[in-house]
Amino acid sequence: MTFAVLPNMARLFQGFDRTPSPEMACTTCHGADAERVAYAMPHGLPALDPARMPDPRSDDPNEARMTKFMTDEVTPAMADLLGVPRFDPTTGRGFSCFSCHPSR
Repeated sequence: MTFAVLPNMARLFQGFDRTPSPEMACTTCHGADAERVAYAMPHGLPALDPARMPDPRSDDPNEARMTKFMTDEVTPAMADLLGVPRFDPTTGRGFSCFSCHPSR
């Protein structure tokens, strides 16, 4: 994780956030108590409501931009980095939002 996921995700978010340098650490995704929970996921990120998922076509430009980024870039990149199948909407299986975010 430290040598593959962290640098790659940090660069993705750096581009998205338009920051001069990456601003990400293990605790960004795993939470402040990452060591105590043995870096378990989902843990540390905001919970998502499966019945009210953010929409890339939202009228809210921030929601639309973030959702498109997470769906089109972050989720597939994480699946590839972890060597797991990407999410398949026809089967509902594979690496998804809920691989990192808890469900409400």
